[in-house]
Amino acid sequence: MPTKEKSKLRKRLGEWFKGRPALPAPSATQSTDIRSSDQGNAKHGSRTPSIVARELCAPPSLSAADAQATRPSTEVIATDPYQPATASQAPSLASLIEPPPKPVATEYIEQPTPVLSASQRLWNAAYDGLERNDAELVLSYVETLEQVLGVKTPELSAADVSAKLKDPTTRQMHMRELVQKGQEKISKASRITTGVGEVADFILSAKEMVDLVLRSVPQAAPAALPWAGVCLGLQILRNPAQATKSNLAGIAHVISRMDWYCALTEHLLNKNNVSTGNDFQAVLYQLEERVVELYKALLFYQMKSVCSYYRNQGLVFLRGMLNLDDWDGDLKLVTDIEATIQNDAAQYFQEQTKTALGELVKHAKGMETRLGDIHQDIRDFISLQKDARRDDIESACRRDLRVVDPQHDMERIEKNKDELLDDAYKWILRTPEYTAFTNWEDSGPDYPSRRLLWIKGHAGTGKTMLMIGLIRQLSHQPVALAPALSFFFCQGTDTALNNATAVLRSLIWLLLLQQPCLISHLLQKYKESGADLFKDKNAFYALSEAFRNMLRDPRLSPVYFAVDALDECAHGRSDLIHLISTSLTLSQKVKWLLSGRPEVDVLTELKDPGTDSPDASETFVELDTQRLAAPVNAYIDHKLTILKRRKGYNDSVLAEVSHEVRQRAENTFLWVALAFKVLETVYGWYAIEHIREMPPGLSELYGHMMTRVENVKEMKPQDCKRVLEATFLVFRPLCFYELAVITCLPLDLTKEAVKECGSFVTVTGETVNLIHQSAKDYLDENYTSRLQPAGLAQGHTDIGRRSIDAMSSMLKQNMYDLDFGFKPKDVTPPDPDPLAPIRYSCVFWADHLCFLNGKHPKCLRELTDDGKAFEFLKNRFLRWLESLSLLGRLSDGVQSIRKLLHVAQPDASPRLIGFLKDAEKYVLGHGSIIERSPLQTYGSALVFSPTTSDVRNQQWEERLSFIEMTAGIKDRGAQLQTLEGHSNSVNAVAFSPDGKTLASASGDNTIRLWDAATGAQRQTLKGHSDSVNAVAFSPDGKTLASASDDDTVRLWDAATGAQRQTLKGHNESVNAMAFSPDGKTLASASGDNTIRLWDAATGAQRQTLKGHSGSVRAVAFSPDGKTLASASNDITVRLWDTATGARRQTLKGHSGSVRAVAFSPDGKTLASASHDNTVRLWDAATGAQRQTLKGHSESVNIVAFSPDGKTLASASHDNTVRLWDAATGAHRQTLETEGC
Repeated sequence: MPTKEKSKLRKRLGEWFKGRPALPAPSATQSTDIRSSDQGNAKHGSRTPSIVARELCAPPSLSAADAQATRPSTEVIATDPYQPATASQAPSLASLIEPPPKPVATEYIEQPTPVLSASQRLWNAAYDGLERNDAELVLSYVETLEQVLGVKTPELSAADVSAKLKDPTTRQMHMRELVQKGQEKISKASRITTGVGEVADFILSAKEMVDLVLRSVPQAAPAALPWAGVCLGLQILRNPAQATKSNLAGIAHVISRMDWYCALTEHLLNKNNVSTGNDFQAVLYQLEERVVELYKALLFYQMKSVCSYYRNQGLVFLRGMLNLDDWDGDLKLVTDIEATIQNDAAQYFQEQTKTALGELVKHAKGMETRLGDIHQDIRDFISLQKDARRDDIESACRRDLRVVDPQHDMERIEKNKDELLDDAYKWILRTPEYTAFTNWEDSGPDYPSRRLLWIKGHAGTGKTMLMIGLIRQLSHQPVALAPALSFFFCQGTDTALNNATAVLRSLIWLLLLQQPCLISHLLQKYKESGADLFKDKNAFYALSEAFRNMLRDPRLSPVYFAVDALDECAHGRSDLIHLISTSLTLSQKVKWLLSGRPEVDVLTELKDPGTDSPDASETFVELDTQRLAAPVNAYIDHKLTILKRRKGYNDSVLAEVSHEVRQRAENTFLWVALAFKVLETVYGWYAIEHIREMPPGLSELYGHMMTRVENVKEMKPQDCKRVLEATFLVFRPLCFYELAVITCLPLDLTKEAVKECGSFVTVTGETVNLIHQSAKDYLDENYTSRLQPAGLAQGHTDIGRRSIDAMSSMLKQNMYDLDFGFKPKDVTPPDPDPLAPIRYSCVFWADHLCFLNGKHPKCLRELTDDGKAFEFLKNRFLRWLESLSLLGRLSDGVQSIRKLLHVAQPDASPRLIGFLKDAEKYVLGHGSIIERSPLQTYGSALVFSPTTSDVRNQQWEERLSFIEMTAGIKDRGAQLQTLEGHSNSVNAVAFSPDGKTLASASGDNTIRLWDAATGAQRQTLKGHSDSVNAVAFSPDGKTLASASDDDTVRLWDAATGAQRQTLKGHNESVNAMAFSPDGKTLASASGDNTIRLWDAATGAQRQTLKGHSGSVRAVAFSPDGKTLASASNDITVRLWDTATGARRQTLKGHSGSVRAVAFSPDGKTLASASHDNTVRLWDAATGAQRQTLKGHSESVNIVAFSPDGKTLASASHDNTVRLWDAATGAHRQTLETEGC
């Protein structure tokens, strides 16, 4: 368009909106990387529920056909990525204007005038107005339209063509197709132009440096003038590239704005949405005029762009060099008018209208992002850069979260099994179950959507390889269109990969790599807990909470989660299945792909609404013999092709092998794999003989393979069995060095034995593992008959003994040659690592000796005063602790000591028991320093142990060389540890249900969590503003409750220390709390004379129990949870119905305030402790007083029953603890203390 005419339009519009503020125009390189949260699988025809451009511009009043015909111009780019383009969905312009077959060329059949929506009417008004005001531009556009779309045909006259092109219901589609074709036409030219501009930019980037040289070096002066000319020329060459960028950014903006205002017009100018009246009609008329002017500016930009696209590109380049096309100016004109309309709309419409506008703006921005596909490569690069520059805390979090890279794990599994064949898995892609699973929109019974696909099959039916194929199929979808994919392979033969925590850690890790914004739900907990968040006993529950929050996050994009071999998840499987069930109710953007054996009935355990329909059968695929026939035959053909390359396998031999294998395999992949593994070592002439020896059935085949092991000639069969036995019994896969240690075989012989056992084991790198879960099942069922006649206990004992022998000979002082200070954060072992052969032995030797709790005589023999365990501990205890510190497994050492203490028999091993008790004190007392500085095991830990310590006396010769004789310290008696950290009085303590964590409440307003094994402080929980009076763990150990003088109860995540809720309601100090046995209710006792019952999950207050006339000091639930007892300063105990809150009884008898209450384990007896120096026993059912226990000389503060209910303990201010017979009330024993 001539510059003069362009200026005329800008001038007219500018005068009309003179003085209006302008919105900033988007830059040419501006882009936003927003991924739709409703992506689906394009390949299988799923469709996103997101609002797309064509729906915005098709008003509800139109029919489907009309809506199709009036789709706005943004559809040129913002097409639905989930629907394949079909003729019915996207008719071409040629089909729309194709003449009827029968009428003559000059005949024109008049069509009924369609009813136009408000947006269509204004769009056409703008087109007509632009045609009147800028006829030359519109004429040029129409000529281009006729030429490009080929609407002139012999059958149509010029008048017919003109009428067709002016049809108000199709003009928008004409422009859409023309813009699309134009952008495709110039794509190559724009890349060339951009490349020229980038070269010019690169050269000009050195301009300042060259200018400096020219100014500084006199000899270079003659080059100044040529250089100036070069710079001027390069500047001119930059102009076309800048013009191209400006136009591409502008057209994306203009198209999205046109779409936006199509939808906006239907809201602003729809009389049903606004009040009526002459004044308001005038407002609507003015708004219509302004919208028409805006449409003119938008159409002006599109028409000008179309003319530019179809102009000779050499001419376009020259115009760009001279800056004749002011694209930025044209775009600014559009944004100026937009600003005016936005300001006017804000003045006339109510707050709800503005809210709706804001939502539409967000949608338009998302559409603009999708429209700007030309920037996608740049966005990807920027995204990578952002990832590279992410906060170090995020990188550390992801690093500590990682268990294994599932992608690498998948590659390893495939390598161990066999090459993945297309025919082995692609059959499932054609099943209705898979089609429903990959369909993200439920389109009725003909095209259902399923959110769970459960693949079940017996051992060896190829579930894992099928899962690998499906995972690859899903992962090969375009990243911009397909959902995310996160997967994990459970492996029952590896203790690191056979538990629910490992599954969840890996799924979250892969999800965060694809959707990094979700890491915010993990960071706060990670900052508080560090790597322990993912490794301690509560890791699964902490991660589950974060996972649920991720699924609730609106930023979550659709995602497939895949878990293979769910039956091999040996620990926490029920918790994992419950989490899967919960996830399906939390988000519609989640689908699960699961596999396992039939005995794990996932469909029964899951409570997914999607599986409750009559079509629940479509949620699983059973790998039966009929379905597997073709895949297994394809696998056999593949193996035969490989076998053909070996000697002796001619066509006739291969034909016989094929026939025999197919008859015996019973459509079991693993049987075929094992059979061909044997044939790989057999000359072709003997192949048929070997195959015929192999029985059908997987278990029978394993029996045949075991017979081959027993008949091996190259080495002793017993050595092979020892390797198999060790591989089966160990708690994690072993490397060759470790396997050689616990089998007591030379390394080279161990490797040969592994080869001979190739039908049962597989080797990855240097790690030996069982080939399949079915192999482990076979060895378990046939252990005594085929491996070790003496039984499992003997096998475990042998491993424990060999481990002790290896550690005794290989452990040295200062294994890693460290100094006496703290070990480096990431200590690097020497090469070769002296601990490598005994890493497994150091951690697990005691677990093997304590097999079946050590009840078997074989194990007990080693746990006597004359056994190997005591001999090792006496001589190598400190070296063992050093090795555990270097391995970061000191807490495992504490657990080993406690297991040995639990198993050892007092009559057979009194000296061992005495040493173990002292060893436990030694580690608990000095564990924190030993963890950080391994050599202090021989230093400060030894020096500051009592002179009576067995460890000190047995290991004194191991002290560091510079330490002379010391006087030692006083005997610490029964005290195990002193936990220091609080800055004020400690008011209460509580152990977690598993005994691994201790919580303490203090007058310093904090709660601290301690490792009960090592005494190390884990976390400090801050939040209360006054002294903390009590703490209590929920029965499942996941929640910690605290009560404070700040009148509140707070609930904390016991795993992460994060505060979950603050329970407010009391108006005086909260003195005590108790969880109900089912963990669903929390009771709190307060100085405001009330007890309150809270929902432990939501924090909602359920009831307020009133009746006491003094401060309530304690509360306790009965074992069945139906009764609550409360103790008060009003010298009474009250019993309440927890369901209704009704008071059942008031127990009177004490003459001083009652400080504590406790139910016996059977719930029949209630004990109360009082300031009247007595303990009273009551009948919990009738409230009758049974006995008064006297003996304390001061107030009694605490009472507690033993687990068997036979003994009652009471603690008093008289510094004694008294033990009573709970049945008779007789006093049994008095324990003197230094303070109580």
